[in-house]
Amino acid sequence: MATGTARSRLLADDLVWAESPLWRDGEVWVSDTQGSRLVVLGADGRSDHPLDGPVNGTGFLPSGELVGARMTGARLDRFDGRGWSLHADLADLVEGTLGDLLVLPDGTVLVDEVRGRDRPGRLLRVAPDGPDPSVAVAAEDLVFPNGMVTVDGGATLVVAETFAGRLTAFAIGPAGELTDRRTWFDLCAELGEQYLPDGVCAGRDGSVWVATTTGSAFVRVADGVLVDRIDVDGFAIACCPGGDDELVLTTATSLDPQLSVFEAAHQQRTRARVTAVHRPTDDQDQR
Repeated sequence: MATGTARSRLLADDLVWAESPLWRDGEVWVSDTQGSRLVVLGADGRSDHPLDGPVNGTGFLPSGELVGARMTGARLDRFDGRGWSLHADLADLVEGTLGDLLVLPDGTVLVDEVRGRDRPGRLLRVAPDGPDPSVAVAAEDLVFPNGMVTVDGGATLVVAETFAGRLTAFAIGPAGELTDRRTWFDLCAELGEQYLPDGVCAGRDGSVWVATTTGSAFVRVADGVLVDRIDVDGFAIACCPGGDDELVLTTATSLDPQLSVFEAAHQQRTRARVTAVHRPTDDQDQR
């Protein structure tokens, strides 16, 4: 297993909370949820797009537009580079708050509904269906559902259940139905109770990189085995593949030593960083 911190470059260090990083056409898109802004980081500079409310999970639709989950608005909105418009109104279905999301190749959006730490959450499926997408519950009884990724050529969905400390897998059926639920990797059992999964992304070989929150590391799992890890200073939030053999990581630290990162984030007393780490080894056997 490879460990340690690889060569890296800092992309930003002045965000409040850096969620749902995405790499596209040489730019890294990050939702600063607690800062209520969408931040785009590129070789030619940076652009900040203020938001009237926090956007949590994001992803790119087949049209090239960004879709974002309004954390407290029970809706998905689209961003065309200039402004936001409604993609799907989920008010009739959502009881909690919207979390992370994943866009499938056909434009279907899977989005978390988080209903508290002690109340099971759900996955909602928003499928393209003419001008008004169809909305349905895709999976229930998830313990604080969070980051999502597909593996096995798109046949398997892996979901982080944060406060259960595990990754859970589903088979994706031909109509988008989720079946064959199973534990894909139990972080708490294998690594320790502080390893709670948040954001996830796919390696090139079908493995999965996992941000472990209070575990202060990004770990890579393949075939039920930990094969790589990157230790970080602070709370590990999320990750995504970048360009040129890079992995983009987002982390946060509390600005108040008396507050945990969780507590500080709610008071906007955190500093979040976006870092690109050179990691060309995720298609090799590190075991």
